[in-house]
Amino acid sequence: MPVLKYLSAIRFSDADAGDFLQNQLSADVLALATGESTFACYCEPKGRVLALMLVYRLEEAFLALLSSELAQPIADRMRIYVMRSKVSIGILNECAVSGSQAQTSTAEDSALAKIPIPGSENHFVLLEKELAGDSDASAQRAWKAAEFQSGVTWLNSNSSGEFIPQMLGFDQIGAVNFRKGCYPGQEIVARTHYLGKVKRHPRVLNIEPAPCPASLQKVQLLSAGQSHDAIVADCVQTNDRTCLFVVTRLPPESTVQGVELDDLIVSLR
Repeated sequence: MPVLKYLSAIRFSDADAGDFLQNQLSADVLALATGESTFACYCEPKGRVLALMLVYRLEEAFLALLSSELAQPIADRMRIYVMRSKVSIGILNECAVSGSQAQTSTAEDSALAKIPIPGSENHFVLLEKELAGDSDASAQRAWKAAEFQSGVTWLNSNSSGEFIPQMLGFDQIGAVNFRKGCYPGQEIVARTHYLGKVKRHPRVLNIEPAPCPASLQKVQLLSAGQSHDAIVADCVQTNDRTCLFVVTRLPPESTVQGVELDDLIVSLR
């Protein structure tokens, strides 16, 4: 059960927490029953994703998992919009987030929350840091690479605010509800959806071991003898490969033969 240091948790509590999140996020948070979760985007007014969250409903509060790099700035930004609403927003700095593939484990007996991952049999476990143990870097990287394969990238301080949800495929993992009411950026996200004008799409590529390019670095995808621009949203290196989450205009059905990184052509794994 790897400790995922790249994830943090925020707690939203008090009487108006649900309504507040419903008005701020792209998912239908109020449709969640206690013990259910959904991915959701927190966007800026131009529809670009500031953070991906996994929102989990408790009996009288909500938890949101998101990138540790983004937790403080996102919490600070959201507090600006509380105004007269009865909402408390607190980062759970005393807690650690772990990933679990097992149904139960001894460590989970002390869990503060077991958060299901939509579309997966896996779940996240929220534990007090002293009970979570040390982080296994290799297991953590492997978990993150598996998240890429399922369409999840949590973004970071570089990639935050750069892409609309559809460019990252977040609409495909249930993070956007096109029938719910307004939230920041909703008009642009919805218009793009209904007009079908998304020209850039996500692509996850496993390549031979190579240095991880930085987020927003441009790379070239080699397909059918041609090069196609792509922008790195995130990257992780495992023991035997480098896994890239990129955004590109290359059609999803096109096969990629290799990736050009800083004049180095790397084959797919």
